Amino acid sequence: MAPRRGSGGYSSSYWSYSNPWAQETKFYMEMWPSKTMFIADFAFDVLFALALIAFLTWACLIRNHGQMKGIILGLIFWLFSEITDIIYEIFFLAEAVVTQYYNIDIMLQIFFSVFTYCIIVFVFYNLIHRMLNRLTDSGKPYATVAIVHWIILGIVTTVSLASWALSVVIRVKFVQDEYFSDISRDLNKVDSARAIILWLISLEIFAWTVFVAMKAGSHRFTSRSPVYALLAGSICWFAFCLMYAVIYIRYYLEVTYIYPSYLNLVTSVLTFIFGIGTLVGILLCCQKWRHVDDSADKAPATMQYPYAGAPYQPYPLQQQWQPYPGQPQPQYPQQFQQPVQEHQQQPQK
Repeated sequence: MAPRRGSGGYSSSYWSYSNPWAQETKFYMEMWPSKTMFIADFAFDVLFALALIAFLTWACLIRNHGQMKGIILGLIFWLFSEITDIIYEIFFLAEAVVTQYYNIDIMLQIFFSVFTYCIIVFVFYNLIHRMLNRLTDSGKPYATVAIVHWIILGIVTTVSLASWALSVVIRVKFVQDEYFSDISRDLNKVDSARAIILWLISLEIFAWTVFVAMKAGSHRFTSRSPVYALLAGSICWFAFCLMYAVIYIRYYLEVTYIYPSYLNLVTSVLTFIFGIGTLVGILLCCQKWRHVDDSADKAPATMQYPYAGAPYQPYPLQQQWQPYPGQPQPQYPQQFQQPVQEHQQQPQK
């Protein structure tokens, strides 16, 4: 979702009419108004890439993989997005002379960036659905909520795919020195719509995590720490999406404002903070999920009024009485004596 950077160097030393991609371009640091801010921006990008490597290692060490759907893939995509962005920035630091094939690096950076956020949304939805299932007596999921969420995820994925496709077309037209202003305006609208949709989704995710945190009682969760971890992650994710929604609405949807030079550094710093907060919340939730596992805190089904039946002990119909001296022996009616007589042991022949 990061705003698009410049198109590269502004001087060329060689032009090939047969292959425009072979045109050489030199990158200059003078393109940036402040070299100090650019270096600081580059430093935060490197730090965030190192943090993503640490998070990826952490995710691989979590044993409870049932709740890890999508998180490892999301970390890999986010890491590749940062790496391709760092490579683009290195061209300026080194003032390198490269061919127009560097645009492939920008295409890959946009691809990994736009689909990273779709995967993060999927991770949040998956964890929310599992927590909502814990709030039902039958253990059945909120079917309607799940269906709506997957439809929303399909919409944002489609918009992201359209954004990346338009970006590829613009890069190709840029290399071939063709007119692409109309497509660029369309891309601004699509990117702005995508940023607004992701912000609304982040707001809904935050609302669901608050709902689960309020409803999760001790009879449902042996520990609320996974819920609170996901709540903290959703707050950072909401702030992250809100930041980019404001940037796209102000500087891309409304073309009356000029994109300030310091904003790249600001977005890098805030991305570092909010991105780390989001990933820490998600990974802590997954790591502590064993505290809300079905087998750990759900008691086995029992009867409401349990009955511990004692074994039946038969009593002989005619007991052997030991009367006191002078006390008469009790007499029994014939119908009570007959069964005893029938079951008397027969003499062997």
